[in-house]
Formats: sequence, structure tokens, C-alpha cells
Amino acid sequence: MAITRDSTQDLDQIGKRVRILTGIESTEIDDSNLSEIVSMGIEWFEEQTGLTFSVDTENSYDNAVIFYSSYLASIAQNGMGVENLKIGDIFIQYTDDEPYTKFLKMAQDALNSQIATSVKTTTYNADASKGSVDWKKNIDGSSNTLNVRRSPRNIG
Repeated sequence: MAITRDSTQDLDQIGKRVRILTGIESTEIDDSNLSEIVSMGIEWFEEQTGLTFSVDTENSYDNAVIFYSSYLASIAQNGMGVENLKIGDIFIQYTDDEPYTKFLKMAQDALNSQIATSVKTTTYNADASKGSVDWKKNIDGSSNTLNVRRSPRNIG
């Protein structure tokens, strides 16, 4: 059995994926409200990265928006801040660790995985005889590292 994957992604599919992950039906949060939640997820992404979000440019970025939107949709659906509830003789106490905070962690991890691997790879320019490294050149290719380390005395 071959599984095919739809490789193109649009905002509609992001909303569908949020619904799948959270289990929230369209009768609970309608499409216009879900669209607003996804917009808030995109705003969060842009604030965290300083980039302009464009759907289907990088899978980890799409996933970060999906996970954060799932986090927001879960809060919108379930509320937050209720620690216990007492109705007559019935007392219900909720755990402090809300299960949908995992969506927030997954969103942050998706961003970190992309940002951590986006350092440009250039030739490593360490000078073994002096022990100095131009770190700026290793990161982005420019030679702008301020060297505040003094050379040892009596060394040629």
C-alpha cells in the first residue's frame, strides 16, 4: 500500500491539521475563528523569528505555526486557569500541567530545530599556532570578529 503525501501546503491545510491534532470540530470553533487563531500563530512565528511567514517554504516553520495554533485553539476550546471546581458535594481538581502545553513546546522545538541548523557552513578558520578563531567568519562568512585577546609576550 503506497501512501501519497500532498506536498503543497496552504492556510486551509494548516487549519485542517490544527483540527486533527486538537480534535476540535467545526461546530466547536468555526472556520473564521480558527482562521483568526492561525493568524495569531503566524504573528507569534514572525515575532519569534523576525521572518515573514509564507506557507510551504519550510516544513519546520509550517509545523511551528501548526503546533502554536493548536496550543491557542486548545486554550480557546478548554479555557485556562481553572485549578479546581466544586459543585455541591462534588469536588474536581485539575492537574497543574495542562496537556496542551505540549503543543507550545513542540512549536518552540520546531523553530529551534530550524534556527539551530541554519548557521552557514564555511571553512573553519582557526589558527592553531595562536589559538584564535574568527567566530563571525565561521557563522556568516564575514570577517568582523573583534579580537580582544592579546598575543602572548615573547612569541614571534
